[in-house]
Amino acid sequence: MSPSITEPQTILFVAANPKETERLRLGQELREIAEGLQRAQKRDQFNLEQRSAVRPLDIQRAMLDVEPQIIHFSGHGAGEQGLVFED
Repeated sequence: MSPSITEPQTILFVAANPKETERLRLGQELREIAEGLQRAQKRDQFNLEQRSAVRPLDIQRAMLDVEPQIIHFSGHGAGEQGLVFED
């Protein structure tokens, strides 16, 4: 009996760092995630997709296009106002 083959889980990395906010090291964060996945024993079970400078509509489109199982948002939050996106 052969082992069951499962579809890789897709991780969608979305990032926003608007001009009027403190600069974040989004590239470094993405690189660290990608390197961590490469070192993982089960790395073939994950795909990493990325979208940068996202606006709310960009996230909606990416979710429909990519159909991720995991979403990682990297950016700023504004307390009760929620996440801060690009204009």
